[in-house]
Amino acid sequence: MIAIVIVAHVPLASALEACARHVLGREPDVVVADILPNECASDCAPNLAQQIIDADQGEGVLVLTDLPGATPSNIAVQASHLVQAAGVPCCVLGGVNASMLLRAINYRQGSLEDVATSALAGATHALLRVD
Repeated sequence: MIAIVIVAHVPLASALEACARHVLGREPDVVVADILPNECASDCAPNLAQQIIDADQGEGVLVLTDLPGATPSNIAVQASHLVQAAGVPCCVLGGVNASMLLRAINYRQGSLEDVATSALAGATHALLRVD
């Protein structure tokens, strides 16, 4: 099963986990990393890399981050390089939303590439004008 790690500006990662718990009615089994103001990639990436490695269940880790190019995303990307160098497959997706997270959780039994593709589809299919 693919492990899932959410990396976002505080408190978004925790809030997304709580949302998933509410919708699913169970623990979503994700790792959360809320990034505080003034944290930097070079300081945080090694710790996050260890969290990602620890989360791996043998099939890889999908890392979901909020704003591509922002500090949490930069931390996730640097951490993913360390993780991949350690031999753990890792994919980082930016722009996480609730639909992306729920799709990833519900379809995490596939390959890392399949789960990433499904998560991206969940995110984009949820972008609709509803009025």
